[in-house]
Amino acid sequence: MQYFGKPDIIKRFKQLDDDLLAIAGDKKRIDITIVGGSALLLLDLVGDARVTTDIDVMEVDVLAESLIERYNMNRHVETFRYHMPENWVERRQKIPFQGEVIDIYAPSNEDLAALKLGAYREVDRKDLCDMVESGELDITKLQEIIDNIVELRVNYDDDSEWELFILRFNELKALSGEKGRK
Repeated sequence: MQYFGKPDIIKRFKQLDDDLLAIAGDKKRIDITIVGGSALLLLDLVGDARVTTDIDVMEVDVLAESLIERYNMNRHVETFRYHMPENWVERRQKIPFQGEVIDIYAPSNEDLAALKLGAYREVDRKDLCDMVESGELDITKLQEIIDNIVELRVNYDDDSEWELFILRFNELKALSGEKGRK
């Protein structure tokens, strides 16, 4: 299994950008929305030591769809879709990238945190701690997303799963308070 960090992710996007420029020219901008560790790395929400095995792609222009697998980009993100807050697209953010044709987006920091709270593997817990450390996670905004029943609660059919999610969020909120963050 291959691991790569932020420079490797950027290199893959530059290669994809070059391919798309050669195929389609520069007449059309091509949007790609990513999630997971690669989004956290490109947004500088986690430490430089963080690595990933792929780039999780939530949305991609049809023109780029056939090329993304060449660069360890993964469209099998059903778990992310299941736990994604309802209005995440309205909050998505552009990732700084100087592509000729590609624009890269990610969900808001708070939507990314909600995904991490839903998955809550060891790497997710570490990512959440790093997000708090970065000072770029607004706990109040995350609380608003969680409190809006049509945003996130609807994604959890099982009451016990939702209660576990809230317990995890409360732990994160306590950690954020300890760090003196937002």
